[in-house]
This record gives sequence, structure tokens and C-alpha cells, in this order.
Amino acid sequence: MPTVHELTSPKVMSPDDFAEGLLATLAADNKTEIAVSQNRLHRAFRHVLSEAQKPKTLGVDSRDVDYDPLYQLSGWLDKFLARAQRDLIISSPNPSYGRIVINLTPAEGRTILKEHGNQKTFKKLAAMFLRELLRA
Repeated sequence: MPTVHELTSPKVMSPDDFAEGLLATLAADNKTEIAVSQNRLHRAFRHVLSEAQKPKTLGVDSRDVDYDPLYQLSGWLDKFLARAQRDLIISSPNPSYGRIVINLTPAEGRTILKEHGNQKTFKKLAAMFLRELLRA
């Protein structure tokens, strides 16, 4: 049985769950290839994460997500991508992640997305992420 604190506290999403949900949303929409520079990828993710942190969106707890102040790259994101590649969620032809292929089928993406909930919010954030990849 949940405690009173658990019932009244806003639900917090981990950055891992957010990143996994973002990839699942892209796969569900059959957008399985990301071909941008490492800098663009990191900047786009940072922009979308800043929106996802807001309690009215997903309330992602991003305290563990670090960014180098000079190069604006995230060691956390690099580690997440390495784990995702190890777990065969993505593949990348080289370590710079200049091209990422999401190895989830649309059906697998929808299943993962349902597990995370907030499907409409994830879809909005995925669309924002794709726009930011072009702008970043």
C-alpha cells in the first residue's frame, strides 16, 4: 500500500526512462534514423530535457545529467547511448554517434511507450527533439 507521501508527491521520471521513452516514441513513429553531428544531438537532447524537467510535462529529475561547460556535451548522454547500443536498442557505425539507427520496431516502440505512460507528452517532446536536431 502506498504511503501518504507517495500519493501526494509528484511522480519523478529518471533521465534513463525519459531517454528510453524518447527513443521508443521515435521508433513508434517510424523515425528510426538520426543523422546529425554529436554536437547537434547533445544540444537537441539538452533542449528537450529542459522542457521534460518541468513538473507539468514529465518532471524528469536531471540532476545526474552533466554538460561540459565549454563543449556543451553530456557525459551522461554518451553513457546512455553506449548502454543503448550494448542493449541493441540503437546501433551506430562509429563512436561519434554521427548516425544512429533505432533498432526498435514501431510495435516495440509503442509497447515501451505504454510502459512509460504520458504518450501525448512524449510525442510532443519527440517532435520538438526532431525540430531541434535541425536547428541545433
